[in-house]
Amino acid sequence: MPPNNGDLFGLLAILFVLLTGLTFLLTRKEAKIAPPKEKAPREEQVVEVPKGPSWSERLSLGLSKSRSEVWGKLGALLTSSKLDDEQMEEMEEILYSSDLGPKTVHELMEALSSRKNKAEDFKEFLFNFLKEKIVGIQENIHPSLINFSPDEGGKPKVIMVVGVNGVGKTTTIGKLATKFTSQGAKVIVAAGDTFRAAAVDQLAVWCDRAGAEMIRAKEGSSPSGVGYQALEKAISINADYCILDTAGRMHNKGNLMEELKKSKDVLKKLDPDAPWQVLLVIDAVTGQNAIRQAEEFNKALGLTGLIFTKCDGSSKAGAAIPIVQNLKVPITYIGVGESVDDLNPFVTDDYLKALLDY
Repeated sequence: MPPNNGDLFGLLAILFVLLTGLTFLLTRKEAKIAPPKEKAPREEQVVEVPKGPSWSERLSLGLSKSRSEVWGKLGALLTSSKLDDEQMEEMEEILYSSDLGPKTVHELMEALSSRKNKAEDFKEFLFNFLKEKIVGIQENIHPSLINFSPDEGGKPKVIMVVGVNGVGKTTTIGKLATKFTSQGAKVIVAAGDTFRAAAVDQLAVWCDRAGAEMIRAKEGSSPSGVGYQALEKAISINADYCILDTAGRMHNKGNLMEELKKSKDVLKKLDPDAPWQVLLVIDAVTGQNAIRQAEEFNKALGLTGLIFTKCDGSSKAGAAIPIVQNLKVPITYIGVGESVDDLNPFVTDDYLKALLDY
């Protein structure tokens, strides 16, 4: 029976679909399929880690008590271009309370008297006057006490650190050891405060953090013996620095000062030039009283440098100037806090700018 029209149209429709599908498949083989677009690289976001305060900011903050209680009062007077007699008297009173010392105050008042009727920047004058008093002495700091130089080589540089009780001597030694090891130096530390177990334990923590080796002895044993052992070890391993902690001797105790002299002299059996440096740690709170203290240590041991600590807790940071003047010994480091970064080389300009808010 012949197919009807409906069947014919159905067959034609099926045939059309098949032909269309076949054509599509054949065409697809020849077609070039474009690769998928690569996603644009995601832009990395740079997260800025907040920086801590700079050294100049920490120094300024650390000296703020001295600045506000003493030098800030001077600043109020020094804003005028000329000074009258009443202002001069007021300035003299303030200066005598600043721990500059009578000699320096007298010289400063004489210099100001000859200029009081001149229009000039008195704060600038004060900055230059005080700088002149100590800058020549401050130039005597040995560079290797600040920056380790691996090219120097040779024998260990022996640093003997002394001071009375409570000035922060042990902490200061820990900070110095950390600074040197962070520069690549090999450091040996002698725990010479043998009469205080707590001091030895505290120093051990600092040395562990710094990567410095500590030599200790039994509690109550001879401090000079510990120093000898430390230097012996430093020489044997070719260390760069050998730092000696000492007991917190009171400067007016003669027998104790003799013990320090013995600790110094015994080092010469191993190295005739030892110690390379003898540094006295001074608490800023002591003020001018530190001059007498420092004179006794200098007489007994021959000081080569000073370390001025705890300036952040004192209004007597100005005492650094008469101390340097009287002893003719430079301040090597200044401390304004507890962290390692709070102990830094003493730079005259930075110190005076922070002190005077100049």
